[in-house]
Amino acid sequence: MSEEKKTWNSENFDKKMQDAKDELQTLRAELQDLLVKFGMRALRLYQAARNEPLRPSEIGYLVKYEVTNAIADVSEPQSIDAIIKQAKLEWEKQQQQK
Repeated sequence: MSEEKKTWNSENFDKKMQDAKDELQTLRAELQDLLVKFGMRALRLYQAARNEPLRPSEIGYLVKYEVTNAIADVSEPQSIDAIIKQAKLEWEKQQQQK
């Protein structure tokens, strides 16, 4: 079975690139929001163990520690492998829906 050759269309490509840029900005904002949730979880946990409010320096330290650990966790080889596997499955599913 042969596939039709697609002709180059710079307008379509430019539109796709702009859409991809917009999508990347949205994904970055979503990722930042997710990391804020990690930080908030840590703050709630530490605050629950104390009677006095967290100090600003503690808040910064705790959020940095939590975000750093979340990034380290997702950067581990087995996590990356799981992400790759899930992305491949999702890609195949999307391709079958076309």
